[in-house]
Amino acid sequence: MSESGPEIRHTVFIRAPREKVWTALTTPQGLDAWWGTRGSEIDLRPGGTLTLRWRGWGAERDINADRDCPILEVVPPKRFAYQWGETADAMTTVEFDLEERPGGTLLRLREHGFAPSAKGRQSFEGNSLGWGEAATLIKFYVEHGVSYWPHTESTGKKGVRQWQPK
Repeated sequence: MSESGPEIRHTVFIRAPREKVWTALTTPQGLDAWWGTRGSEIDLRPGGTLTLRWRGWGAERDINADRDCPILEVVPPKRFAYQWGETADAMTTVEFDLEERPGGTLLRLREHGFAPSAKGRQSFEGNSLGWGEAATLIKFYVEHGVSYWPHTESTGKKGVRQWQPK
C-alpha cells in the first residue's frame, strides 16, 4: 500500500520486442485476443477513449459489459495510461510501462486510486487477482500466439493457437 491508498503492481517479462507488446496493449485486435474482450475500440491519444467490451466472458460465460476508459497518456512504445471503473466515482488509474531488456520487454502495471470504501476494497481485491491473470494472458499471447478466443474471433488468422476457459 502506498501512503495515498492501496495500489496494485504486477511485473512480467515478455520474450518479445517492446513494439509487439505495445501493439497487444494498444490495438483492438491485440486487446481482444488476450484480454477476452470482443469488439474493443481505441482512440489512441490523450483525451481519447478505450472502449472495452466483454461478451460471454468468464467461467460461466455470463459477463456482458462495456467499459469506456478515458485515455490519460500515450508514449509509444513506452507508456500507456487510462482510467476505468464501473461508475465515475469508482474510477482508478491503470498505467503500463514497457522497458526494453535483453531478450524481451519488461511490462510493469500499476493500478491506483481505489475509493476508500467497501466497494473500493472489493474492487482492489478482485483487480489484484485479475491483473495477475491478465499478465499471464498477455505473455502467452505475445510470446506464443495463444488467444483467449477461437482464432476466427480474435485475429481472423488460421493456425493461431487458442486458450479457452473450461
